[in-house]
Amino acid sequence: MGAFTNLATLGLNFALAQQAARQESGEINRERDRQIRDIQARNEEERRRQQEALRRRLAAQRARAGAAGVGGGGSAQAVLRGLTEEAEAAQQASDDAAGARIADLRRRASQARERNLLDLAGDATRSTLGAFGGGLSRRSLLDF
Repeated sequence: MGAFTNLATLGLNFALAQQAARQESGEINRERDRQIRDIQARNEEERRRQQEALRRRLAAQRARAGAAGVGGGGSAQAVLRGLTEEAEAAQQASDDAAGARIADLRRRASQARERNLLDLAGDATRSTLGAFGGGLSRRSLLDF
């Protein structure tokens, strides 16, 4: 009868550990998603500020070119195009950095979930050995 009690206890402990692992995995996912939303919001705000700054710089450059009498000239257009390309390159760099941060968050969340599963498997193995091996007196090198 003792073996059945041990099996029932083992099953219950394993089910509880699985539930805890699922909850922790959900918490990891929610935190990852929150951080991703924060990164995306900051990136969007930075994009908005850069676009506003570009509009002001373009307007100022057009005003200077108009005051100098070269408003429609090729050199004025080249300067405006250069400012636009510079702003686009800066935005692309910002987007790339945000993408790298998001990828890193996803990688770390995945690793955390994998660690949780490994911990769950290790706990289940130790419980099984304890239930059927007469206790935890047998240790492996991996336990240290």
